[in-house]
Amino acid sequence: MPGIEPEVWRRIHVYSHTPLSGLHAVIQVAMGWDDAHLYEFGARWETYGHNGKEASAHTVAQMLPEVGSGAGYVYDFGDHWVHHIIVEKIHRPAPNTHYPRCTAGRRACPPEDCGGPLGYERTLRAIRARKGPRYRELREWGLHKYNPATFDRDEVNRGLADPKSIGYPEPAPWQREVLDLSNLRYPGAPAATGQSVDHPEGDQDQSPDETEPAAEVVNSLTTGPPPTVSEAVDAVLEALSKVDEARVLLGVALRAEQEKTGASANELAQRVHGAMSRPLVLRALRKSD
Repeated sequence: MPGIEPEVWRRIHVYSHTPLSGLHAVIQVAMGWDDAHLYEFGARWETYGHNGKEASAHTVAQMLPEVGSGAGYVYDFGDHWVHHIIVEKIHRPAPNTHYPRCTAGRRACPPEDCGGPLGYERTLRAIRARKGPRYRELREWGLHKYNPATFDRDEVNRGLADPKSIGYPEPAPWQREVLDLSNLRYPGAPAATGQSVDHPEGDQDQSPDETEPAAEVVNSLTTGPPPTVSEAVDAVLEALSKVDEARVLLGVALRAEQEKTGASANELAQRVHGAMSRPLVLRALRKSD
């Protein structure tokens, strides 16, 4: 959160198919906000939310497509709390792990309706002084015991695990079919909120250091409608040497085309552009059965 010192930040992991309205809900829980005001995302000359495109119709992967992608998130247009979002890694989800989840963070977010960054500073001064009109107001609001240094990751994750607080769309059957093979059950795009991509303190349960290019390919094809044969072929060409799931994607696309048109496997093989071999197409069809 720019304008707040010491720095307040969270590292959170979410699926890349999460709608931006869902990311908003995750940020609210992870930071400790009350979800009592309007919000807006902004990235690459596009806005999503109150004054922009429909947040529920766009996903994390669409707004933040690659490692290093950044976005802004503004909550409460009166107090104008600005958050910087940076994608640190894109990789496979860990087996038997609930998402979304928070793996690290520092300090409590400011109290709601305290007047933005300047009002937050006045609030902290009043709490330290323990006297004056501002402190009396804080006592009336029950905020005189507010501790800016607190952060409870377990409490955050309990909130993120509550389906009443965080709702995620179930993957379509074809997405589950592709992503369930070799533990890639959902497209995973861990995104960390904060001003920096380097917050090693207190970080636990970290994913492998290197980003997996093949996972990025699968993410890009499983966040929207089923890929076309051409898109799946391109994915295979890009990622075949890295991951078997790309070949499965091709199989899913080919089988859908076969069901739609009634074409034989041989006919489908002939449609795939010249960089793909006929045996590879047939193997993909067999693997997707």
